[in-house]
Amino acid sequence: MRFDGIEAAGLTVAILAVIVSCVFITQNSFPAFQYASYSNPHMANVTQSVGQEVSKFMWESRSLDLIAQALVLFGAAVGCLAILRSEKDEKKVKSE
Repeated sequence: MRFDGIEAAGLTVAILAVIVSCVFITQNSFPAFQYASYSNPHMANVTQSVGQEVSKFMWESRSLDLIAQALVLFGAAVGCLAILRSEKDEKKVKSE
């Protein structure tokens, strides 16, 4: 298998993008998530303690949910690219 500079550059850029995204996510807050706090007046009033605890957990962990969804989409895109990539014919490469 030959070393392909374009594939190596693409892998380097992808890894760098993931690192930059992770640093950006950990260093900055998302203002959209401030509305998902437990004291939000627009949330449904649940009288049972189980419902309140589940609701609180779901709204407080929304950022983790979005990050997980982004990682799943990224993984799906990488998988599609891996499946659909073109392979060079060994006979053509040897004859050239």
